[in-house]
Amino acid sequence: MTNAMRITRTDAIDPSFRASPAGERTLVVVFLRGGADGLTLVPPHGLDGYHRARPTLAVAKADVIDLDGVFGLNARMRALMPHWERGAMRIVTGAGTADTSRSHFEAQDFLEHGGLGGAGWIARYLRARTPAPGALGTVAIGTTLPESLRGAPGGVVLQRVNDFDLAGDDQRVLAALRGLYETDSTALGAAGRATLEAERRLRELRGRDDRADAQYPDTVLGRGLKEIAKLVKADVGLVATTVDAVGGALGWDTHFVQNTVIGSLIEDLGDSIAAFLEDLGAWRSRVTLVAMTEFGRRVAENTSFGTDHGAGSVAFAIGDDLPMGGGLHRARCGRPHRPRRCARDDRPPRAHPADPAPACARERSSQRVCVTARSTRVPRDARVAAAESTSSCLVTDAVVGEQSVCAICASEVLAIH
Repeated sequence: MTNAMRITRTDAIDPSFRASPAGERTLVVVFLRGGADGLTLVPPHGLDGYHRARPTLAVAKADVIDLDGVFGLNARMRALMPHWERGAMRIVTGAGTADTSRSHFEAQDFLEHGGLGGAGWIARYLRARTPAPGALGTVAIGTTLPESLRGAPGGVVLQRVNDFDLAGDDQRVLAALRGLYETDSTALGAAGRATLEAERRLRELRGRDDRADAQYPDTVLGRGLKEIAKLVKADVGLVATTVDAVGGALGWDTHFVQNTVIGSLIEDLGDSIAAFLEDLGAWRSRVTLVAMTEFGRRVAENTSFGTDHGAGSVAFAIGDDLPMGGGLHRARCGRPHRPRRCARDDRPPRAHPADPAPACARERSSQRVCVTARSTRVPRDARVAAAESTSSCLVTDAVVGEQSVCAICASEVLAIH
């Protein structure tokens, strides 16, 4: 199965992420809504099966920054390479959840709730956290509260810092509230004072020059991360914040002519995050950014020069103090990679190792490979039916050949029987 993004216990959060005397640490979650194609963001350029499955959509090797000889970073995200090189970026391939609905709505809910009903996964952490976050401890950039923050204590939804005010900035009301809470020694008094202090800092922010210390793309994501950087640098006690990375009408849902739309999305993602980290300056050490999506796309391109809903995608984590450090985590799906059988052959397939190693030429010569499968394009419906009936692994429905690619872990699977 894929690497399940599931947080069900409070000790799943690294203790170092909790509040420290040096200042509040901040989690920034960027959601790529629509099902981002992980095999274009971080293409397995070293696998021949990937290029066979995507004759028009595969990212050319010249457009990939190699990471480990198999996977590479799409060159449109080149702006993030300095963070990779300093060991502050972790890339997880095959990342996803156990949801198999292939529905955007159900998959997003599953991911944002951490696989559970009730409150969102960030909200559950915030409710278990001590001390409780202040009035601006939880901020969603946008127009609605995402499911990951549903049930969180407090929470503010805004598009711009300048949109936030308390009591319409009426100084008489604010003075009365200060008088009410300044001598209150209870938890309510502490929360009230923290709220008024956050309001004062935001009021100062609204009066400052709006220019940032970096050049952001003029996009939804770029503008959102710019506002988050303001909140972090204002030291208002921000603990967790979310922002969506969307573009165009369909966002990352690239069923049609994928190459004409996904390039700008990838470039926006890389440039916006890079600008955000540059803008933070010294505050960067207190921020961890995570980018995720509800599911990936199928390995094989469709007849509309796009990709359909698949399983695992890719996730990014960037920070100066990641629990497992930077690097590339190449996921294995954990399912038996059974060989596909030819649609004209109704014999059951021979068992295949769960974690197959590449077979050498001598080993392949001793195995009987279906000649029909090697030389013929089987109709797509027949290929899908064969794949579903003979394999528990979500193998690509690309051209049936001597090798195929696992749609979850992107490893090549020798197709024999």
